[in-house]
Amino acid sequence: MSKEQIKKEFHENFIELRKILNSWELIPNAPKDEFDGLNHQILSNLYKGADLEKIIRVLESELSITYGLYIDEFEADEIASEIIEWWNFKTCK
Repeated sequence: MSKEQIKKEFHENFIELRKILNSWELIPNAPKDEFDGLNHQILSNLYKGADLEKIIRVLESELSITYGLYIDEFEADEIASEIIEWWNFKTCK
């Protein structure tokens, strides 16, 4: 796979993951790119082989520290499960 193909694939995955994160409306009426930093962290971890537990930890950490949300304001395990399910579907093609 060429460098350009890798960049294109990453960008497509980034856009799809953005849709997943935004669908949870973690911050109502937030701009579409609000969670792009989190998105990048999650994707980077997925490319490195992260499992469900790692994605949960990333979500809990980033959403509470960076975005100021309390752990009980979001369902990290459900969001992470949706992300892992999406990723597994993407990588099994």
